[in-house]
Amino acid sequence: MAILYKPSVIKSHFDPSAKKRYIARPCKTSNINTYDLSRIISERSTLSRADIIGVLYALEEVIPELLLDNKSVHLKPLGIFSVSFKSDVEDEETGITQNSVKDIKLQFRPDSYLKSKLKNATFKKSK
Repeated sequence: MAILYKPSVIKSHFDPSAKKRYIARPCKTSNINTYDLSRIISERSTLSRADIIGVLYALEEVIPELLLDNKSVHLKPLGIFSVSFKSDVEDEETGITQNSVKDIKLQFRPDSYLKSKLKNATFKKSK
């Protein structure tokens, strides 16, 4: 199974008159929803689709709770979910308050196993 890509134009922000150049970008063919994911997993395991959906919905509830409790969530062998954010810069430590925190984000750091699976990818130009 190959990852599809398409050529995409890039323009220089520094020189708008510069020659057009191209890079490869991945094509997204579709999204897999919870139902489809549970069906695929149930076909490869002894668990029912309903059991898998239950676990996925439980993760949906539990992961945000854990993240809000300052925990990182490591789902081996997939990776680690954690919270990051930006902060205002102050001259004094006492100047840092909860109002200093800006732009909260969810981060995902893939495990080496998942990265190694992607290293074996092949690519095919989209039609």
